[in-house]
Amino acid sequence: MIGFDRPLKPLWIHKFIQLVEVGDSLSDHTDAFDTVLWELDGKEGKRKVRTVLSRYFLKSAKNSHSKIVDHTPLIDICKRYPLEDIKPLLLYYLLMRSQVLRILTRMIYELYGVEKDINYLFLRKKIIERFGDRDISSRSLRNLLGTLMNFDILRKNSSNKYSWHRLLNVNKMNACYILRLYSEEYKKSPLINLEEIENYLFLYFRMPDISRIAREYDGKLWEYSIRINQKTILFDSDYSWNVERVYHILGKSASK
Repeated sequence: MIGFDRPLKPLWIHKFIQLVEVGDSLSDHTDAFDTVLWELDGKEGKRKVRTVLSRYFLKSAKNSHSKIVDHTPLIDICKRYPLEDIKPLLLYYLLMRSQVLRILTRMIYELYGVEKDINYLFLRKKIIERFGDRDISSRSLRNLLGTLMNFDILRKNSSNKYSWHRLLNVNKMNACYILRLYSEEYKKSPLINLEEIENYLFLYFRMPDISRIAREYDGKLWEYSIRINQKTILFDSDYSWNVERVYHILGKSASK
């Protein structure tokens, strides 16, 4: 299991993506990336952030060792929308791509929900008991909590205590893309059952009514059907997810 080696900021992710085009050599952008990371001290710290950010946002899961910018869903989205419009998508996509972050998120969900403060030492102990590998578990948890602070979801009250500040509001546009990312990156299937989406994957978000959105965009972005105990979405290939097409379909409703 790959650890999560550095906390990320949404601004870094968005700016990195603005600097690249698919097919670019990542090494050609090192100086520009480091300019984005101006607040970090030392070449090694910047290198590690570049590595983590590139792994999840500039490379596909199939080509994680590539030195070339791959096409990922977030590249087109980030180039079309300003940061504040898509901040929830950046975090959700990170969850979809990182197994260790999903594991940690599930434990936070089970132990604390969003009502209780998070005790880092207690949570760290529980994670190590369940999964072992003290170094990866501890480092990944610390960096996840740091990332959640950077997204303004958590606040640090003391050296070991974190409190919930606010969840990220998900509008219709974000919700549509979240369903698409869940299908492509996590389930790896064009067919998803809304009743089976794991609640912990929405822990950091204030979600709209997904069933209502599924009905609203039936025949536009997907095929939606209801059967006994099943509400399913089929991402049929007939429906293009070109970012400009989706933008015009969502129109003014995207911000609601």
